[in-house]
Amino acid sequence: MNASSESEATVPRSIDDISERSLRYLAEIAANGGVRMAAEALGVNASVISRQVAALERRLRFPLIERRGRHVVVTEIGQVLIDHYRDGQRRQRDLAARLEEYRHLRRGRVALGVGEGFIGNLIARALQRFSMTYPDILVEIRSGPTPAVLSMVRDDVVDIGLCARSADDPAMRIHPFPPRPLCAVVAPTHRFARMSTVPPAELAHERLIFMTESFGVQHFVQALLDDARLTVLPAYRVDLFNTAQTLAAAGLGVAFMSSITARRGIELGELVAVPIDHAIAAGFGSQMMTRVGRRLSPAADHLWKQIVQSFMEAKKA
Repeated sequence: MNASSESEATVPRSIDDISERSLRYLAEIAANGGVRMAAEALGVNASVISRQVAALERRLRFPLIERRGRHVVVTEIGQVLIDHYRDGQRRQRDLAARLEEYRHLRRGRVALGVGEGFIGNLIARALQRFSMTYPDILVEIRSGPTPAVLSMVRDDVVDIGLCARSADDPAMRIHPFPPRPLCAVVAPTHRFARMSTVPPAELAHERLIFMTESFGVQHFVQALLDDARLTVLPAYRVDLFNTAQTLAAAGLGVAFMSSITARRGIELGELVAVPIDHAIAAGFGSQMMTRVGRRLSPAADHLWKQIVQSFMEAKKA
């Protein structure tokens, strides 16, 4: 084996063999000005420190300490090792502190993928509680139709997804919420506003506001119409629930969504949500999910529980 090969084979292995205890002893020698003083500071026998440092010098083939008068000082390469040791200690302390912060929810990030119809009072209520208790946690919200939310969860773009109920997916851990009726959402002056429920046949006589096909709610609407054997054409097709609500509030048509999605407009007196009298409409559900195998951070787990609580409160309201 030539000299180059011997160097490549020996040096990396020697560096890996450096023990933290040896570096600690070396650092204490530098800090206290001698082996004996370092031994007293550490509460160990001076010969133990001497043997450890000597063994390290043989392994690295560098002098690490030298005597100057009555004191022992570290060499330049010894100081390099000490700096490396202290940097490592600082990183360990910083990591421990950050882990403690994450453990107690004083730091972190949670990403939510939310169906656009859920961004309203319900999510706002859950986030308000969460942020008041854990103000230093960043909450990132991405919205979109149901397929987009499912994709974000599946690809780990977000921690938690919240959207309309979809087909079961073995890749998802799903928490289904109790169904709430699919409603015809209209202006208070609309004739539907005086009804307790809306028979599906009545929809054929109205200007209807549909969502695009990517929205889970539109699949429910279409299934309901098909089951009732109604063939209708929408007056509007939109890609935002806010747009649908604005059109409905202006008396321009009938929109379709849950009372939760329309809650703000209802509370302001701009909208009325009337359940549609049909079995499919009665089964309009929602779900929260995360990818199977994904371990939620303490912050994400806490927010998950806050959202569940908000849904339960909304059900009782």
